[in-house]
Amino acid sequence: MSHIIADDHRLASDINDVGACVGELLQRIIDGPSGERRNSAIPNEITSVTYYIGPQTVGVNFNSAYNEVPMMRKILCEAAIVRTLCQLDQVYAVSFSVEGVPVCDSKGIPLGLLTPESFIENDGSMINAYERAELHLFFADEEGKSLVEKAETVTYNSNIPLDRLVVDNVISGPKSTDAYATVNPATQVNSVMTQDGVCYVNLDSTFLNKITNVTDEVMIYSIVNSLTALDNINKVQILIDGDMDVNLGEFNLSTLFERNLSI
Repeated sequence: MSHIIADDHRLASDINDVGACVGELLQRIIDGPSGERRNSAIPNEITSVTYYIGPQTVGVNFNSAYNEVPMMRKILCEAAIVRTLCQLDQVYAVSFSVEGVPVCDSKGIPLGLLTPESFIENDGSMINAYERAELHLFFADEEGKSLVEKAETVTYNSNIPLDRLVVDNVISGPKSTDAYATVNPATQVNSVMTQDGVCYVNLDSTFLNKITNVTDEVMIYSIVNSLTALDNINKVQILIDGDMDVNLGEFNLSTLFERNLSI
């Protein structure tokens, strides 16, 4: 199996009974389309799938056979389950474990809670060119005057450069509830290019339309600090529709911004 596909299903369970709905949907995934287990997104060698319901989350636990499944199949399995369960209004994210031990990435770091947005640039049909990365992203605190660093693990199409992935994720906003978005989510990314340690981020003018109470400094350095967390980036140039001679409050974007952890 190299991809997953959507398949319509009408819930028989009471929509207000989240446990029953989760159980029904997991069984539907196990059964596969038209009851064909061989085409299930959950590998045949996995013989036990249990779950528990948390606050707006679902924990899915597999038997030890999951550890022997090739990485591609694991990614497809995780994506199918997350995309399916997170359609329920009561489910925001899904975590995975094997015999009660959290599933980890290749560096031994627990995946934690996964949302549909954890699977970047995959429309639900193709996840056959993927990588998994831990990004260190900077978002606003509750007052919008300081930055909060968040480590987020994402699975993404390997054709997407990491610098573009970082910018897209900053614009999308944090997955956690103890950090806040810094950039207008309607901002369009014209291009992202890194050369000789400088990352050139070309955004459309929507970027200048601030959201909530976030300061100009926090807006800028949420992007700068997130990008300079990558090994190959030392400075960041922000452009608006190709123009660098643009002011955001007291900041002129023609500046080459460097990492600033004092905010």
